[in-house]
Amino acid sequence: MAYKKKFKKQAPAVTEARGKAEKPSQHRATKQKKPSNVRWMVPVMLAITFVAFIPVLRAGFVSWDDGEYVLQNSALKNGDLKTVLATPMQGNLHPLTMFTLFINYLVSGENAWSYHLLNLIFHLINCFLVFRLSMSLSKNNTIISFTTAILFGIHPVHVESVAWVSERKDVLYGMFFLGGLITYTKYVDTNSKKQYWLAIFFFVLSLLSKPSAVVFPLAILCIDVLRKRKLNGKVLIEKIPFVSLSLAMGIITFFAQRQAGSFGKIHIDTSNKILYGFYGIMMYIVKMIVPVNLSVFYPFPAMNSKLPVEYYIAPVFFVALALAIYYSLKKNRVIAFGLLFYLVNLLLVLQFLPVGSAVIAQRYTYIPYIGLFFIVGWIIDRFTRGNMSKAWRIIFPVALLFAVLTWQQASTWYSSATLWDQAIKTEPSAKAYAIRAMLLRKEKNYDLAIEYFNRAIHLDTKDYELYSNRGNIYFDLKKPELAINDYRKALSMKPDFPEALDNMGAQFAILGQYDSSLIYITKAIKIKPDFKPAYSNSALTYMKLNRNEEAIRDWEKFLQFEPDAADVYNTIGSCYQAMGKYRESLVPINKAISMNPDPIFYLNRSYSYNGLKDLDSAKKDALFAKQHGAPIPGDLAKSLGIQ
Repeated sequence: MAYKKKFKKQAPAVTEARGKAEKPSQHRATKQKKPSNVRWMVPVMLAITFVAFIPVLRAGFVSWDDGEYVLQNSALKNGDLKTVLATPMQGNLHPLTMFTLFINYLVSGENAWSYHLLNLIFHLINCFLVFRLSMSLSKNNTIISFTTAILFGIHPVHVESVAWVSERKDVLYGMFFLGGLITYTKYVDTNSKKQYWLAIFFFVLSLLSKPSAVVFPLAILCIDVLRKRKLNGKVLIEKIPFVSLSLAMGIITFFAQRQAGSFGKIHIDTSNKILYGFYGIMMYIVKMIVPVNLSVFYPFPAMNSKLPVEYYIAPVFFVALALAIYYSLKKNRVIAFGLLFYLVNLLLVLQFLPVGSAVIAQRYTYIPYIGLFFIVGWIIDRFTRGNMSKAWRIIFPVALLFAVLTWQQASTWYSSATLWDQAIKTEPSAKAYAIRAMLLRKEKNYDLAIEYFNRAIHLDTKDYELYSNRGNIYFDLKKPELAINDYRKALSMKPDFPEALDNMGAQFAILGQYDSSLIYITKAIKIKPDFKPAYSNSALTYMKLNRNEEAIRDWEKFLQFEPDAADVYNTIGSCYQAMGKYRESLVPINKAISMNPDPIFYLNRSYSYNGLKDLDSAKKDALFAKQHGAPIPGDLAKSLGIQ
């Protein structure tokens, strides 16, 4: 009896199995006082979380989407806020996320520290919001709330959402998503219209941060389940604004992803796709309980190989979860709420309809795990009979262990090399080997890069990009036959692959086979008219053929994509010189000098003035070039009388 009395005092709404649920009017009449130990819980939870994530503050950008989001984002660099907000990124429109990255760029440019700091700040805010949400859902049960919040804060699987700059959308949409859940819970408990409209407002902000927020209407239905609300006309009508907003964002995202070509890129055995979805449901729970050997990338099983046994266990596991939900709805709705919340927030990323190249991903657990952590908190509360001292003896060692694991996992995000080395160690995949190989290419460690590409191709013989990228290394090593063989292999799988076509053309140009070169490069441009490197290679090839008018045409096309390329203006001047059009050559060379006073540009202008018989100007430019480190060629020096 003492246990019941104490538990009821802390959390009457969560113990509805032991008595009748309170009616909404009772919630309004009897306002629960917050226990005094809340004062230390929140600071302790935030402090532990901050310490566990300290390594991310020393991390840099990684070679996985960070380039597209920040480092190669021309709109971001040019301060074009309108384009930053309006342009979908990788098939997703999330203007609020891009706005925060815009602010980061103003603060620290291409230095990653401010990006990681803001990610961590958002995560700490979210920890506090999870505590607030849990307090609302449990009617101020501090054991449930603290357990849910601390596990959310320091769980190692959540590192990806916090440590990855490009995943800013996760912590940002999560913040508004949680705000919406808190205000909706208040609306359910108090019938306050203000809280209802606040929930819609936060939901809109969440949608503008990440399209994944479209599951919000299902998430609030889980709260209705916990509160035993009847599914009547009123409850359905109040969901109409939420569902309408979700549908609108869903349609926008569908067209944005189709335009980005996000569909149809996957190379897996789709005959087992129903097992992939069940596998995700099971493995996310496994990773929650045993968060070790974590990887940034989890590949689908290799094609033409037998599926591991866990894929066949997964549907049975799901049946067990479904039974747990069914019986919980009859006896105690906490378990039903937690599992339903987990499932509905995973709904879009379960690979029943395979999208992308990963069967599971850690970042997808950021919001769904809240439901599972809530169940853990409820179990601890029941086991300890509401005694915080006893509960702390359970929570503390788990929190300490998870904090250490989170520190270690956060450290792997220090650089691209450490991140993908960890992926190769824990979950070797073609993608992990390929990205690491490209990093090795940048380091000019060509032998190891080729070895890694060989391993990647062994794991995935169907990926045409692997052959093309290995060909690029042979290109660097001046091994044209091997490079051409790899490009041909890639093109046999994907004949309209512009990168391989352009690289093949460049390789033929180096071999002096200019006509063959132009065939491949022209085809690349036809397939991808905005493919900047192809215009450069085409122009260089035309120059080799002394077809300078066509070279100028392609250089001007190139400048449409890179208008600040001073060296290209100078090269256009050289093309005019080759045609004997010295006066016309002065315009682009002067443009180049105005952008960058490179002595080579002055030397080139000296040739133009010399061709125009303006010897004083030619001599002046040549001497300027010489004074600034550019030697004067003998023929020019002789014609100008310079010793």
